[in-house]
Amino acid sequence: MPKNKPLKILFLCSWYPNRTNKTLGNFIQKHAEAISKIHQVDTLCLVSDPNCESVECIVKKNNNVREIIVYYPSSKNTLPIINNLSKIRRQFTAFKIGWKKVIEDKKPDLTHLNVIYPIGLWAMYLKKRKNIPYIITEHSSGFQNEKNAYSKKILSFSKKVLSKAEYIIPVSEDLKSHLQKVHPGNNYRCISNVVNKNIFNPGISNTPKKQFIHVSTAYEPAKNILGIVKTIKALSLKRKDFNLQIISDGDTLAAHELARELGILNSFVVFHDTKTTEEIAKMYHGKEALILFSNFENFPCVIPEAWMSGIPVIATSVNGIPEYVNSSNGILIEPKDQKALENAMNSILDNNKTFDPEKLRSYAIDHFSYEAIAEQYNSIYQKIKFQH
Repeated sequence: MPKNKPLKILFLCSWYPNRTNKTLGNFIQKHAEAISKIHQVDTLCLVSDPNCESVECIVKKNNNVREIIVYYPSSKNTLPIINNLSKIRRQFTAFKIGWKKVIEDKKPDLTHLNVIYPIGLWAMYLKKRKNIPYIITEHSSGFQNEKNAYSKKILSFSKKVLSKAEYIIPVSEDLKSHLQKVHPGNNYRCISNVVNKNIFNPGISNTPKKQFIHVSTAYEPAKNILGIVKTIKALSLKRKDFNLQIISDGDTLAAHELARELGILNSFVVFHDTKTTEEIAKMYHGKEALILFSNFENFPCVIPEAWMSGIPVIATSVNGIPEYVNSSNGILIEPKDQKALENAMNSILDNNKTFDPEKLRSYAIDHFSYEAIAEQYNSIYQKIKFQH
């Protein structure tokens, strides 16, 4: 524990688990939990809810974190300009209600903005009106030139938010390079996603077949689930001693139907709906490897979760992934190369490529545990406190 007095940190979150999307930004929630080991943390998230008729403020304690979620009615105006103005007004009303809850005991020492768009506006507001500095942790792949790339309008907004931050903290060097194209600066530092070592740990699974696992949102342009299913079909024609467990909180209908058409549904590919963090941790037990066949990524938290569970990773060499994945903890392949994925799976199934579970976990503890990540953020918080 640090000798410095704990600070009050406001986690201002564009993404956060809520009743409209129970897994949205759960990696941000884990960052908050990690930092709450050292500092007092309040999270504040504003959620547009189409089923909400009036503003609702829900406050609950989650471990050491006080979570404040304010739901406000979605704007139903079809004219874009009026709709946008209405949304900002509604969001500001929600923000003011949430802010009153935040300052019930005392004003935050620092705002920790998580994902610039759209809630970055209120980080700038707090800096200007309340003299509260802010840092940014960015996760969004919207800064990459991919199918979900941000519009020029959002990039222009992001530039303003970036320019007023004390520190900018992307989760990978690759994301850092994209952010610096929007706003160059020397106040960048990379800090990765975080994993709870008490939840994710090695375990065994008594199954008749060797199993691989895939965990994602199933956003097809990024995750290439269809490519994985096609690869499983090709490998199933050559051997019968394996299957793949797919866990997703997203839309897997197309992949599900493809697996059915290929005759491998439930025999070689098994789909699972949304799971809790604890349930996912158990599903890592005894798996041969985590498979990610992504076309683009930042550095998804499922990779360090796998290592913390003592299993290696087969992943594509895209964006932030090769910054961490190497021959000691996984197998890197090129995106869209189904034959390379098949070969990597074969290599692990035949024990031609082996990994030490204890070394994988040790690496994860050193780099991605709550303690490791919290200390990295603490050093930044203390620098800002000293400067102000």
